[in-house]
Parts: sequence; C-alpha cells; structure tokens
Amino acid sequence: MNRTKTIAALAWVLLAPLAVTNAGARGAVRPVPTGLEFRQETKSSQDSDKHARALKKYLEAQRLEQAQNYPGAVAAYKEAITLDPSAAELRIALGTLYLKNRNIIDAETEAHEAMKLAPDSAEAHKLLASVYVAQSIVGQSVDKEKARAAIKELEEVARLAPNAEIEMGNDKYPALAIVGMLYQNLEENDKALEAIQRLSKGDSSSDKAYIMLAELYFQKNKFREAAQAARKAYDIDQKPQYAIILARSLLRIGRTQEAIDLYKKAMGIKDAKDKKSDGGKDNSKEVITASPILFDYAEALVFAGRYDEARTLLDPLLKTIPKESAEYLRATEIYAEALRRSGKREEAVKTIEAALKGQDVSESLSLLFALAETHSEMQQFDKSVDAYEEALKAILNPDGTLGKRAQDKQNASAILTRIAIAYRMAGKRDKALETFERMKKVLGADSPQADELITDTLMEEGKYKEALEAATAAAVRFPDERRFVFYKAQASGRLGDMTAAEATLRPLLKNTAEDAQIYSFMSSVQLEANRLKEAEDSARKAVSLEPRDIDALVTLSIVQERQKKFKDSEATLRKALDVDPDNPTLLNNLGYYLTERGDRLQEAEDLVRRAVNIAPTNGSFLDSLGWLLFRQGKAQEAQKYIEQALVYSPRSGTIHDHLGDIQKKLGHNDKAKQEWEAALKLSTEPEEISKIKEKLARQK
Repeated sequence: MNRTKTIAALAWVLLAPLAVTNAGARGAVRPVPTGLEFRQETKSSQDSDKHARALKKYLEAQRLEQAQNYPGAVAAYKEAITLDPSAAELRIALGTLYLKNRNIIDAETEAHEAMKLAPDSAEAHKLLASVYVAQSIVGQSVDKEKARAAIKELEEVARLAPNAEIEMGNDKYPALAIVGMLYQNLEENDKALEAIQRLSKGDSSSDKAYIMLAELYFQKNKFREAAQAARKAYDIDQKPQYAIILARSLLRIGRTQEAIDLYKKAMGIKDAKDKKSDGGKDNSKEVITASPILFDYAEALVFAGRYDEARTLLDPLLKTIPKESAEYLRATEIYAEALRRSGKREEAVKTIEAALKGQDVSESLSLLFALAETHSEMQQFDKSVDAYEEALKAILNPDGTLGKRAQDKQNASAILTRIAIAYRMAGKRDKALETFERMKKVLGADSPQADELITDTLMEEGKYKEALEAATAAAVRFPDERRFVFYKAQASGRLGDMTAAEATLRPLLKNTAEDAQIYSFMSSVQLEANRLKEAEDSARKAVSLEPRDIDALVTLSIVQERQKKFKDSEATLRKALDVDPDNPTLLNNLGYYLTERGDRLQEAEDLVRRAVNIAPTNGSFLDSLGWLLFRQGKAQEAQKYIEQALVYSPRSGTIHDHLGDIQKKLGHNDKAKQEWEAALKLSTEPEEISKIKEKLARQK
C-alpha cells in the first residue's frame, strides 16, 4: 500500500519552531557571540560603551532564557536592542525566543527588522522562514500564501549558506529538505522532488536527503528509484525507519527476500541458526506483537508465498484489534490477499465483506479495491465494477468532479483504471472506451492515465500503427512519462522498424544503474523481432547493472530458452525465484519450460498452479496450465483452461496453436484448422510459424 504523508503527519515537524542555532537539543540557546557578531567599529567611546552594555544585556538574556524566565529574557533582549539598535543578531535572538513561545506576531516583526538591518543574513532569512512555516499550517489545511513565502526564504537560505541546517522539532534538516516538505503539503510533488534531488546532489552524505527522496519517489509509484535512494540513506545510517522504506520499495520491485530480511532485522526476529547461538531463546513473538511494522512484514510473507505464516501472524490480531480501526482493515486486506493467492477466493470474498460491514467507505477504500479485484478474478465483472463504483462515490463530489486533494486523484485514477480493465476483460470494449473518456473528464488534462490505457488497448488489439500515433502524441503532452517512450519503441518494433525502436530507447540511457530497466525493455523488443543475439546482449547488460533485478533476469531467461539453452534458462529463473519466491511470472515460466521439456511434470504443475492462483486472469498462465494438462493426456480439462486463456489474451499465436492441437486430439479437425490459421496470422517466432505451417499442410 502506498501510504503518503499527510499534513497531520507532518504537523508536529512543521509547527515546531525552526531554531537558528547550531546546538543539537531543542530549546538550546545561541552560543555566546564573539565580538565579530556585533559592529566592530565605533565612532566614539560612548558608542563603545553602549556596545559593551548591549553585549552584557545579551548574555543576561541568554542566562534568563536558559532558566526559562521568558519575561525576563524578553526584557533583557529589548534593553540590548535599545543600546545597540543596528545589531541584527539581537533582533534574531529575540525573534527566535518569541517563536519558541508561540508569539508568532512579534517573532515576525523582529524577523523583518533583522532583514532591514542585514538583508544578506542567512540567520535572518531562517527566522522569517520559521515564522512563515508556523503560519502555513492551519488545522488540517495549508495557508498556501504563507507556505510559498516560507519557500522563498528557505531558497534564499540555501543560496547564502548551502550547507545550512535548520532545527525542526528534535532534529535538523537542510533548508532544501524543508522546501520539499512544504511543496508536499502544497501537493506539488514534482517541485518537492526537484528540491530534494538538488539537495541529494549537493550533499551526497545526507541520509535525510536520500530518505526524503525515497519517500517522494515511493509516493509517485517510482519504486525502483525509491529503493535506490533508500539504499543510499540506509548505507549512511542503518536506522530502522530507513530499513522499512527500503524494504517497502524492494517488495514492490520484486526483491521480496531482501525485503523480508530487512524487516526481520528491523524487528529483531532471529533465524533458527541465530537462536541456537544464543541458547535457543526465541523472543520473536514478543517482538512481532509489539512491532509497528507487523503488517509490512505480513505483506512481505504473502509475496514470498508463505501464506500460512502470514495468516498465523495476523489471526490473533484480527481477534483483538477493534473492527473500526485502520489496523483491522489493513490486517484483513493482507489476510484476504493470502487467501486469494492460495486459490481460496470465495473465502477471501466472505472475509472482506464481513470486515466492510458498518465501515465508512472513505476509510476502507483499499479493502473495497481488494473485493472488486477478487470479483474480477472470479470473472464476476459486474460485481467488480459495482464495488469500484461504490468506492468512487466516496471520492467524487456530488457533481462528479474531484476535489483538490492529491490522494483523491490518485485513488480515482486507480479505480477508473480497474473499471476500464474489468470491462476490457469482460469483452465490453465500448464500455472500456467510455471509461477512458470519463477518466479524462474526472482526472483532468494533466493526467496521463487515460492515454496510457488507450495506447495499451490498441497494442492489445494489434493496432500497432494507431498505438504508435497515440504514444507519440502522449509523449509530447507528457514528456516526463517514460511509459509512452516504451510504447513507442514496442509499437515500432512490432511494425518491423527496429531502427526506430532502438533509436527511441537509447536517449533514455544515462550510464547509471537505472539503465538496467532500459536495456531489459530493449531486449524484450529485440526478442519480439527475433534478434536473439542483440536481445541477449541487452539482457546481459541489464543483469550486469542490476544482478537482482527481476525484469532483467526474466528477459534473459526467455532469450536463453529461445536459444535452446534450457539449463541456463532454468538456472536464471531459479536465481530470480531466490530473489522473489512468489513471483507469478517466474513460477509460470519455469513451469512452462519444464512442461515443454517433459521434465518433472509434477513440479511443473505445482509451479504453474501457484502462478494461476496468484493471477487467474493472466492468459499466459492459464495457457501454461492447459498445455501442461494436455501433455498429461487430459485434453478435455486442458480445453477449458486454454479457451479461458484466449478470453484474456485473444491475440496470442501460441495459445491459438495450443487450442488447435487440443481440438485435433478431440477429433475436431475443422476447429483445429481454424485455430492454427489464427495462430499463423499472429505468431512472430520463425520456429513456431514453421511448425504451424506443417500442421496445416497435413490437414489438406
């Protein structure tokens, strides 16, 4: 689940005074100034005497402040200012004291006076920024004018003192980090991201900068980038909260086992071998029960295929947590996911429906999503759409428009996307197209989601020229959305223009580890064009950059299988399964390869059935199961799965070819011929095309 920080979550930080000291503890006072902090030149002995008396009063004010004598300290600072009215530092000290005691009005007055005296003082800009930040939070809303004024002052602080840190709450943050926080509160995440990127580039040792960068990437669903930033923060300082963000990011890019290991370390859970070394003491139950990251760990167990462990972990909590709590809903969602992935969908539906009774829809959206998704997987598309529509009502205004909250827009985008896909899977193309248009109206012109689904639908329908045109137009409107560049390359490749496909992708390469995704996708496009040598080179470049990247390993294994390097292909898949043990694509591909080789069919069936349980609407997975059953001599049962596979993947030449073989086995020669003819039109792999032609020739 993508949890985003809310205003309320950040209020404790943003409402805290931004101290202008270098001391570590909150409430610490400024160090005793040297004579250089006041005027160094005086016009007369009288001026010199006033300066000395002002310094004496300043020190007195400091002592009174330390003694928490607020009125006395204020009075002493004021006397010092009267004696030396041109000393900006005195104004800053008094303003800071006012701010600590929530006297915002007088703090702002002193900040402005300090700015008049020393317009290039970073300390004066810090104080004024502190005031504006405190004024920017009004209950659960943001005063945008004050937030922008704070940003302006903080940018000036960063310009005057690039390494300046400002105390917020009990911690220190660079000025640009606070700029990022403020932009988040303004729901301008792109600007927030840009500020934190500037910070991380300027200070490669700042763990705070990297972890904030990771959080921002995570909120934008850029999990690969989030994992890279979180890893840098964690390498600098192995704080448990850094481990959690890193683990969440890794989980979402398929590196499940790494995520589990991080959670266990953060929670103090020991492996069996570690328990033996400390006398067999097992304190894991106590640690788990008290841990706030319990649900993240349970979710990771589900993604690792350890369903029983996850349910055992959650069972006692579901019996004790108040049903109206957010924790109960989260626990139910993970529990239901474990049921769903183990093929117990009816039980999952009952579990979710029981939890939803009496709940506020707006507080249980993710659980409602899970219910709708489960209905889709059971091919109950009308029920699925109804559940999504109910969720959408909780987000939209009565007139069908959206409010300004970024979270509402993100949820509405997810819901409408799933409604469109449900209609598409149900074969209701017109309804899907209507939903795309509805997305444009609801989400606005700045959302790329409708364009992505339109392009994807055209690709699914084999309308590659139209898909290329749609992706090209979308890439112009959304230059920061790399997905449309990928669609352009894929469509060009399927149109036979590999020069254009590769030329589209190469500008994305940056000579960094991030290039792994580009090379992996490039390999897939080259593979579709049967350019196996180039595909292998690209896949190996991807793996060399990110040895544990699932996409790269899957792509390499497919290339190796096409090259008839079966042992290498299996080894690559098993290596990937060590990283992500319950990844359905890995399970399916390994099971299918074993089936094709007639090797270890029982293991193959176990693998493929697990994949189908996790993703029962994936045509390729259903085809694998049907083909395996056919190879076991179960043609009637195989037919059911293969025909279902074609519902979800109607343009797969391989699936049509398999159905043709089944029809032939069942004695339906005309139907077999029809399927092979369809397969011939859709297939691109030379060896597959040759085999289909031989089958058709024998039918004559």
